[in-house]
Amino acid sequence: MAIQARTGGLSPAQAAVLAIGAVTAALLIGRRASPTPEHPRTQRWYRRLDKPDYTPPSLVYPVAWTGIQASLAYGGYRLLCAEGSPERTTALAFWAANQVGIAGWSEVFFGHRSTGWGAVASAALGASAVGYVAAASQADKTAGQLGIPLVAWVSFATLLAEEIWRKND
Repeated sequence: MAIQARTGGLSPAQAAVLAIGAVTAALLIGRRASPTPEHPRTQRWYRRLDKPDYTPPSLVYPVAWTGIQASLAYGGYRLLCAEGSPERTTALAFWAANQVGIAGWSEVFFGHRSTGWGAVASAALGASAVGYVAAASQADKTAGQLGIPLVAWVSFATLLAEEIWRKND
């Protein structure tokens, strides 16, 4: 009896564990350098930066990122469950790159206190987010739509990071 190669995605349980695990890891890794009460030196540094008037209050960030990552987790779950295809593979590559970018941005901006490279990293994450939406839309329309909050937030965050860089360099 020949073993047939599976062309479909992961089982729903496997996909859920992987998608939720990836976004949770990205959030936890990003939090390691963020300006939270657990990181008072970073919190003081961030508070002292000259920021534009349109900077959201600190409470907005965890709420926004929780919603964004929940959307990305569900989009990733849908893609991981989908039938294998070149479009799915491309979408999952962008999805994974976005998780790395989300985790890494805090380390660049806050951990290294690099406002300039933080703006560059934010722009790169924005490009990756647009790539994800475009690629995911080809594999699973809903997964693509679930990436739009990331595109919107990172577009705003890139403008914010660039202005912080400009004001503090």
